[in-house]
Amino acid sequence: MSVLFNLFYIYDPWLFHFFRMAFFTGFVCIVVLVYLYYQGKRSIILPVDSLAVVLGLVGLSIIPALAHHTNDFSVTLMYVKGAMLFIFGIALYNLFYYLQPQQRVITDLKIGIVVQAIVGFLALASIPFMIDFALSTNAVFPRFYNSEQEYRLYNFTSSGFFQLSLFYVVLLHFLLAYNDKYNNISSIFLFLLLFIGLISGRTFLMLSLVSIAIYFKWRYIPVLFLFGAICLFFVFNFPEHKYVAHALEPLINLVYGKGAVSSSTDTLMEKHLFIPQLKQILIGDGYYFAPQGGYYVVYAVVGLLVKSAKYQDEYHLITISYLVEIH
Repeated sequence: MSVLFNLFYIYDPWLFHFFRMAFFTGFVCIVVLVYLYYQGKRSIILPVDSLAVVLGLVGLSIIPALAHHTNDFSVTLMYVKGAMLFIFGIALYNLFYYLQPQQRVITDLKIGIVVQAIVGFLALASIPFMIDFALSTNAVFPRFYNSEQEYRLYNFTSSGFFQLSLFYVVLLHFLLAYNDKYNNISSIFLFLLLFIGLISGRTFLMLSLVSIAIYFKWRYIPVLFLFGAICLFFVFNFPEHKYVAHALEPLINLVYGKGAVSSSTDTLMEKHLFIPQLKQILIGDGYYFAPQGGYYVVYAVVGLLVKSAKYQDEYHLITISYLVEIH
């Protein structure tokens, strides 16, 4: 049971584009946990300091909109949603993992990685029912259907693109750090995570190198070599394929000496990058969406991992899921 709840909560599939499983499973966890608590069959522990940070971010996110009278509370709504999911995560942890061996969390995370990899492999193999299934778990993204970026939707999750890549970076970093301490996770999971991370977005491809370098083990070499060889095989043999050209664009540009990291990086640098003034750094402009349309500033979440070391992995599961939702 914990495997299903973990999978639905962590990856939050948006079944048939409207039924978000993270909220459903979280609500069920709270109801069951409260019932068991009042029956005297279960105690509840709360990460009070982490809750204070999460709720504090909700409050702080209101200040720029009020200070500038923009009435743009988009970021606040995101933090409210994130706070709800964080509370659901606490309920999930107390219900399934508090009284269990630590390895159970890792086992459930590994099963989730396998599920994601299977969905991705079969969808990329152009099996129609798996493509339809994968697309049905996402929000509606019409402009990406049949495009060069459709492969990024071949994940069993409602999360999209950039934040999904960041989620996989955090998950990879966490598992490598855990394995550095306990050395009991098979290298095959590194390969599978590299695969599903790659199809989530190019951000993962670059940032994953940092985590691998920090927690490098010699036994990782075979799977890293295999993954690298597969990527180079596609680069040299199918560079014009629309999925390959997009997913491996940084590597293609490096191999063929094209210079630029990726087209999205160029677009970001040319059209969206600006140097903020000190006042903007301190209190922002109060906008998430620019008045003329489009994104203006992407807010970042800082410091959520500061307290996690205190609990020695207990709340990493909750933190990982929370990071996915804040974008």
